[in-house]
Amino acid sequence: MIKVILQGGLGNQLFEYAAAYALSRHNNIPFALDMSFMDVFGHKSWCRPYELSVFALHSAATFTHDKHLMVRFLPRLRTWCRQHGISTICRYVFEMESLEKAPKCNSLILFDYFANCHLFEQYREDLLRMFSFVEKPNEANAKLLKEIADTDSVSVHIRRGDYLNNVNANVFYHPTVEWYRRAMENIEQQVREPHYYFFSDDIAWVKEQFADVSDATFVDINHGKNAYNDMRLMSACKHNIIANSTFSWWGAWLNSNPLKIVIAPAKYYMNDEGNKKYLSRMIPNGWIIN
Repeated sequence: MIKVILQGGLGNQLFEYAAAYALSRHNNIPFALDMSFMDVFGHKSWCRPYELSVFALHSAATFTHDKHLMVRFLPRLRTWCRQHGISTICRYVFEMESLEKAPKCNSLILFDYFANCHLFEQYREDLLRMFSFVEKPNEANAKLLKEIADTDSVSVHIRRGDYLNNVNANVFYHPTVEWYRRAMENIEQQVREPHYYFFSDDIAWVKEQFADVSDATFVDINHGKNAYNDMRLMSACKHNIIANSTFSWWGAWLNSNPLKIVIAPAKYYMNDEGNKKYLSRMIPNGWIIN
């Protein structure tokens, strides 16, 4: 059996599930979601809870809780492996460039974020069904979904929040207001009457920066446990301008409009090596790098 140890927020958990599902299909062996990381570190403020229960996949998922000891040393082991160019130790996989290069064995433990769309793109239709939202939207979200369907809707996601703290400020790239305006100009060259739906963890700041945009809706109705609804709304938009964020990445990937325009930043990290991996692993065919 393949066991993927879930960690990170909603976007990361989706990547982890998709990678495990793809490897399971590729090797024709079952997989399970292991909750040990959250069991051990769930009391920490930085540890995100399990967030996949909002998707159809949850009802059919198999869960395990038997890696408590491993998760205490796996983060350090993963760091050591990366420093020495090692992606696999015995049954542990910390990184996968492709399914073909992954170890072929009947017992495998996955522990990483696996932000690589090329691992699972061949199973897109399956994943779209599994990543469908099971809860009906509330009245406010249902109203926005109708507006989104009736306009040339473009989601614009701007992540600030934890990207600005002392830990992350020097790690993650910060797309500027000018970058977003260039992306919007790109959209306006291809879409006749775009209506922008802005999403952010700092919507007040976004309102100030884009107050001059007349055809705009600043979405501020989903918070805390209901924040996943922003991903639902983004995926319903006809086009997407995303941040260097797995949350808006999935909003765009789940967008099923065959004519969608997706514009992504050319940088995800502040270092060149990280950006090389990002560009090779997280940009599906047809997405625009701006």
